[in-house]
Amino acid sequence: MDTTRLCRSGELQPLVERLRYQGVQVIGVQDQFDSSTSFSDLQASMSGAMSIEFRRMIKARTHAALETRAKDKRATGGKAYGFNNGKVDRGEAFIVREIFGKFADGASCRAIASELNGRRIPSPGSTWNRTQRRVSGWMGSGIRVILRNERYRGVVHWNMCEWNKDPDTGKRKRIQRPRSEWITYLDESLRIVPEELWLRAQARIKRVAEDGWAAPKGKPKYLLSGLLRCAECGAHYIIANRHEYQCSSFHDGGGCENGIRVRRDSLEQSILGPVRHEILSPARVDLMAKEMQAYYAERLRAMRTRVTETPRELQELGARIERLRERLKKGDPDMPPDEIQAAIDRAETKRRELQAQQPEAQQSAKVLSILPKAAEMFRRQVELGLDGDPRAALKARVFLREFLGRINLKREGNDQLWAEYGVQPAALLRVVGNSGSGGRI
Repeated sequence: MDTTRLCRSGELQPLVERLRYQGVQVIGVQDQFDSSTSFSDLQASMSGAMSIEFRRMIKARTHAALETRAKDKRATGGKAYGFNNGKVDRGEAFIVREIFGKFADGASCRAIASELNGRRIPSPGSTWNRTQRRVSGWMGSGIRVILRNERYRGVVHWNMCEWNKDPDTGKRKRIQRPRSEWITYLDESLRIVPEELWLRAQARIKRVAEDGWAAPKGKPKYLLSGLLRCAECGAHYIIANRHEYQCSSFHDGGGCENGIRVRRDSLEQSILGPVRHEILSPARVDLMAKEMQAYYAERLRAMRTRVTETPRELQELGARIERLRERLKKGDPDMPPDEIQAAIDRAETKRRELQAQQPEAQQSAKVLSILPKAAEMFRRQVELGLDGDPRAALKARVFLREFLGRINLKREGNDQLWAEYGVQPAALLRVVGNSGSGGRI
C-alpha cells in the first residue's frame, strides 16, 4: 500500500508525526515512503497536497457526470418515499396520495401520522439498511416533508444544495445553492399526486402557516430545551404548547406510547430546584472542593519532591545566567562569546521548563479558588434563565448539558414521570467528578 491509504488530506504529515512520536514507523511500499528518513515530512506534505487535489478532481468528475444525467432527465440517486430505484413504487404511491388527500380535506399532519402508525404502515426509511434509527414510526414532521416535495407532482430538482465538512468540527453542513444553478425538469412518469390535489394541499399549507399557534422556531429559549429525552423511545421532549413539554414522537404522530405532558415551570422547578439549593449550596460546593483536593493531592504526590526543589533550582539558574551574561559583556579569555551565549541559552531553556512546572504544582489551589466562583456564576445564569431571560438561558444550557448530561423522562403509571440524570459537579470546570441523581416530577 501507499500513504494515500492512510490519509487523503493535508493531515497526513501531522498524522505521521504523531505516529513517529509514539514509536510507530510508517512505511509505504508503493510510494517508497519511510517515516524514519530525514525527508519524510516533505514527502508526506506533498503526498497530502496531491491527495487533496485528487479528491477535488474526483468530486468535479462525479458532479459533471451527475449533471449530464440530470440534463438527460435520468436518475441521479437519492431516496424518497414512494419511489424505488428511480421508479414509482405502487404500494407507497397509494399511501402518498392518501396523505395528500387527507391533509387537503383538513386532517393535521400529526393525525395522519397517528392513523398510519395505528394501521402499522411501514414509515419512510424503515426498510433502509440503517444501523440505528432515531425514532420509529411515522412522524408529523415526515408528513410535512412529503407534502412539500415537488417530486410527487413529477417535478425534479437537481443541484439544489451541497454538503461541506467543517474542518474544525468535522460535521457536514448543508449549503443551499443559488436557484440559477438548479436543473429542473418535469417527468410525468414520476407523478404520483394529481395537479389539482397538489394545489389543494399547498393552499392548505399556506393557510395553516398563517393561522394558529406554532412551536417556537430558531434557537431554544428555555433552560431544559434540547436536554430532555423520552426514556421509552429516545425522542426529544419538545414544547407541545405554550406551557407544556411532551415526547416529540407521541406529539408528532403517536409513534410512542408515552403521551404524558408536563408543565415547563414544574419540570424546571423539580430538576433545577435541587441543583440550585442542594448541589450548588455552599456546603455542597465545599464538599466538592475537598473531593477535588484529594484527587489532585494524589495526582501531584509523584512530583511533590520535585516541586519542593524547583524554587531553589530556579534561584541557582537565575544567578548562573547573570554570571554568564556578565562574562559575555566583559569578555572571557577561556571561552569565546558563542560558547558563552550557548551556555546562557541552555540555562534559560532549563529555567523555562522549571517555571512551566509551577502552574501544575499550584493547580490544586487554583481549582479550589475557582470552584465557588464557577458555582455562583452558574447559579446566577440558572436564576436569570428561570426568570425568562433567553440569553441567560442559552448560556446556562451549556452548563446544564455538561453538568446534568442527558435527562431521561421515564413514565410510571399513566400520570407520573421520573427524571433520571447524572450529576457531574466538576463539569463546572470540565475537570473531574461523576455521581447519580434523579427525582419524580
